[in-house]
Amino acid sequence: RDKTSLPTLLCRSPALIFRLVAFLSSAQLKVPLSAIGPLLRQKQSAEMLDAVAPVKRTLTLDAYDDIANKNLTAINPQSEILGYLKADNTLRQQKIEESYRSMEAVAGVLRRSAGIRDFRKILSSHPHAFFLNVTNIHLMTHFLREEVGMTKDDVAKAIQTFPTLLDQDVSRVKDVVKFLLAIEVDEDALPSILRSFPATLLLDLEEDMLPVVKFLREIGVRNIGRFITRLPPVLGYSVDSDLKPKWEFLKEVCQFDYFEVVRFPAYFSYPLERVIKMRYEYLRDIKQIPIQLARVDDVLRFGDRDFATEIALDKDNGAAFAKFVKERSGARPSIRSRRKQRKRKSQ
Repeated sequence: RDKTSLPTLLCRSPALIFRLVAFLSSAQLKVPLSAIGPLLRQKQSAEMLDAVAPVKRTLTLDAYDDIANKNLTAINPQSEILGYLKADNTLRQQKIEESYRSMEAVAGVLRRSAGIRDFRKILSSHPHAFFLNVTNIHLMTHFLREEVGMTKDDVAKAIQTFPTLLDQDVSRVKDVVKFLLAIEVDEDALPSILRSFPATLLLDLEEDMLPVVKFLREIGVRNIGRFITRLPPVLGYSVDSDLKPKWEFLKEVCQFDYFEVVRFPAYFSYPLERVIKMRYEYLRDIKQIPIQLARVDDVLRFGDRDFATEIALDKDNGAAFAKFVKERSGARPSIRSRRKQRKRKSQ
C-alpha cells in the first residue's frame, strides 16, 4: 500500500470523496468498491483527486492583508473576505463539474467505441486518460477498428494493457502501421499483433524500428516482415545492448547461427546472462555435450526443470542445474550490485 498519499487524502472533503466513489462504482465504470480504496491511495490518482475532490483552500495571511487593506474606510473587511471565499468556492465547484463531464464523456467513448466494460486497469495505471481529448480518443479507436481491422475486443485489450496509447496523436500511430505494412508484416496478423503488443504503436521510427530492421538485414534475414510477425517486440529491442550481444554469442556456440535464428526468432527474447549463456555453459562445461549442433529452440524453450531433464538429461529432477544457476548467479554480480559498486567508486 502507498500510505504517503493518505494524509492528503484525509484533507479532502468527505462529501466529494463519496461522490467520486459513487461515480467509480456506478454502472458507467463498474469499479468494485473493494478496489476503489487502493486506487485512490496510489500516487497517480492525485490528478484525478485534485480535479474532483480538491483540498479546500485556506485564506493565507497575505491574502487576508491584501483584502483588508484595499479600502478599510469604505468596505467591511469581513464582508470582503466572505465574498472572496464565496467566489473561490463557486469557481472550485465549476471546475469539479467540468471534470466530471470530461470523465463521463471519456468513459462513454471508451465504452461505445472500444467496448471497455472494466475500467480498473486504466484507472490503476493511467487515470489521466479520463481527462484527455474525447475527439482524439474517438479517432484513435476508429482508426484501429476501421483501418487496422481490430475488433472491439482487440481495441479494448490493447487500451487496457497500454492506456498511454490514448495520449498519442493518431497521425503518429498511422505512420507506425504504414511502416509495418511497408516491411511486409502480415496484414492479416496485424490486429492480433497490436492486441498483444500495443506498445509497438508508440515506437519511434528513426530511433527504434529502423535500426532493428537494418540489423536484421545485416545478419542475413531476408523476410523481415515474417520475422517481425513472429516476434513483434523485437522492434523495440536495443540493437547495441540487446540484439548484437546475443547474436555474437550465438555465432560462438552454434554452427548454423543464421538458420537457427530465422527458424526461432524468439531467441532474441530470452535474457542473455540468466538463460542463454547459463544453459549453453551448463551443457558445454558440466554435461560435456556438444553444443554446436544443438537446436536453439530445444535449449531455450523449456523451463529450467524440463531443460535439465529433457535436454541435459539429468536424473535429479533439475537439482544439479538449479545449483549451477545459483552458483553462477552468485558469481556474477547483479545489475543493481554493479551500479552500487560504480557509485561507491565515484564517491
